[in-house]
Amino acid sequence: MTDGWKDFIAGTAGGFSAKVLDYPFDTVKVLLQTQNSLSSSSSTPTPTSIGAQSSTISTMPNYVRSSPTTPNTAPQQQKVYRGAIHCLRHTIKTRGFFSLYKGMSSPLLGSMAENAVLFLCYGEIKKLMGEKPGHELSLLQLATAGGMSGAVGAVALNPFEVIKGKKKVQIISYPFFGNNSHVSIVISKTQCKCKS
Repeated sequence: MTDGWKDFIAGTAGGFSAKVLDYPFDTVKVLLQTQNSLSSSSSTPTPTSIGAQSSTISTMPNYVRSSPTTPNTAPQQQKVYRGAIHCLRHTIKTRGFFSLYKGMSSPLLGSMAENAVLFLCYGEIKKLMGEKPGHELSLLQLATAGGMSGAVGAVALNPFEVIKGKKKVQIISYPFFGNNSHVSIVISKTQCKCKS
C-alpha cells in the first residue's frame, strides 16, 4: 500500500472518530446559542403542508425568508438551559441520548472527507517540496504544506458545512425539512431563485 493511500485511510478514520466524539458537544453548543429562539418558537406557526417535493419551495412561509427590517415582536422568554451540563442532561432526559446525534450524517461525511483530503494533500505536498528519508523540511516549508492542504480541505468540507448549518437551524426553528438530501434540494432551489 502506498503512502498516499495510508494517509487517505488514516485521515478518513480520524475524521470519523473525531466527529463521533465531538458531535454531541456541538449539539449542546447550538442548543445553548439558540435557546431564546427555541423558547419563543412556540408562538411561531409551523408549516405542516410542506413536503419533500421541490415544487413546494415557493410555498415556504414568509418567516423562513424573514427580512432584517421585520421587528421581532415575540416576548422575551426565560432561558431553557442554565449551562452546558444542564443542557446535556436535560436533552438526554427529555429527548433521549441519541437526539445528541440527530442530523450527524452530513457532518460525519464532511469530517471524513476533510481529514482524508488533508492527510493526503499534506503528505503529497511535502513530497513535492523535496521531503525524503534523511532530508527533513524546514519549519516554514511544513507550515506552507499545512496551509496549502488546509485550503484544499476547506473546499472539500464546505458543501457539508452548509448542509449542517441549515439542518441545525431547522431542527431548532423550522421543522419542515426532511433529511439532509431534502436540505440540499431546498438550498439549491432557493439559491437559484435568488440569482435569477
